[in-house]
Amino acid sequence: MSALPEFLHLPLMGQALWLWLVFACTVATLLALDLGVLHKADREIGIRESLWLSAGYISVALLFGAWLWWHLGPQSGMEYLTGFVIEKSLSMDNVFVIALIFSFFAVPRQ
Repeated sequence: MSALPEFLHLPLMGQALWLWLVFACTVATLLALDLGVLHKADREIGIRESLWLSAGYISVALLFGAWLWWHLGPQSGMEYLTGFVIEKSLSMDNVFVIALIFSFFAVPRQ
């Protein structure tokens, strides 16, 4: 007998409903933490704080990938890790392009 109610084991997009609920709650918690706790004040953050925040979110993403590897197998884990690395490299490319555009148009910092 499972500790979870039967409806939480119903499949949704190939996985149990409880798995999607845990994922949605994790995303909502991280958003609330980021927007409600870490960035209450409207201020410019420094490089050190930015690097710490990036390292924290990358760590959470890699822990999620490790969990996927363990729970769904190496194929799913590698697919996630590949997608994560591609997405991270594309986002860094976007940051570089935006920085070039801002410097070209001499947009003030504030």
